[in-house]
Amino acid sequence: MTVSPNMRSVAATDRAIEAACEFLAAGELVGVPTETVYGLAANALDESAVRKIFAAKGRPDNNPLIVHLPDVAAMRQVVRWPLDPVVMDQFEAIADLWPGPLTIVLPRSERLPDAVTAGQATVAVRIPSHPVMQQLLRRSGLPLAAPSANRSKYVSPTTAQHVVDGLGDRVSMVLDGGACTIGLESTIVALGEQPRLLRPGAITAETLATRWNVPVESLLPVDQRPVVLEAPGMMLQHYSPRTPLLFADPSASVPAGRVGRIAFAPLAPDESKTFAIVRVLSDTGDLNRVGQHLFAAMRELDAMGLDAIITDTCAAEGVGRAIMDRLKRAACRE
Repeated sequence: MTVSPNMRSVAATDRAIEAACEFLAAGELVGVPTETVYGLAANALDESAVRKIFAAKGRPDNNPLIVHLPDVAAMRQVVRWPLDPVVMDQFEAIADLWPGPLTIVLPRSERLPDAVTAGQATVAVRIPSHPVMQQLLRRSGLPLAAPSANRSKYVSPTTAQHVVDGLGDRVSMVLDGGACTIGLESTIVALGEQPRLLRPGAITAETLATRWNVPVESLLPVDQRPVVLEAPGMMLQHYSPRTPLLFADPSASVPAGRVGRIAFAPLAPDESKTFAIVRVLSDTGDLNRVGQHLFAAMRELDAMGLDAIITDTCAAEGVGRAIMDRLKRAACRE
């Protein structure tokens, strides 16, 4: 299959997946669906291909990538094995959360290019559950480095069209596997003497703390600028629309101009009238639904030429911790 650089995207049929495997084997980039967000995939063992990811995204080379694998057995391609006994105990306590939206930082194999890990001694690995990504991993036989398929610091893509809109001919092919069912990037944890939460996601800190029998607070990072980016999603400004993003404040007046509103649940009619456009993410305030639709709503409103976007907030607990992490980074203007 020859794919035009002006293509919209390709439905993830068997033929399309086979063509994607050919592109990846040839060192090219492919936009791929996962349950979290769409990824920009390359052969993780091909340094030249990996560097194309950084060029396409405009991504700083000190920001490591996540390597996607089909199963635990494939970890030996990129992880130094066997694991330390302490790390192995921590790993075994959470291994059944795979396939799913969980990334684990582990000691790297020496065969992995430095470009994948930003020269660090560890690698972030994930086993995704999306059926298209699973087919691609198994049929290609390759570990795939795949950060979110968007320009660096911009809002993550949750549809194939988002990838086409953002990356265009920087990618050889985009597989359309439908809208992402989770809509937030994976939870990232680092294992070691003390397990740590590096990025919150749909696998919550509360779930992990229960598995490891530790207090939730012991997993949480100190709220300060990281000196070294141990994993993706740790930059202070990230997931950012071009339109200023503000948090809803009942005591403050709505800014002048055309303002959009992201609501986690339906607004009162009088409040809705004060905004140029309102996007309600859940009929009931269900935070899982909010997370699923948040980035799509941010992208839609960002494309409307508004003067500002005001968004609801929530308590930073459970999946709300991931939602607030993304919103705070999206609102940051470094």
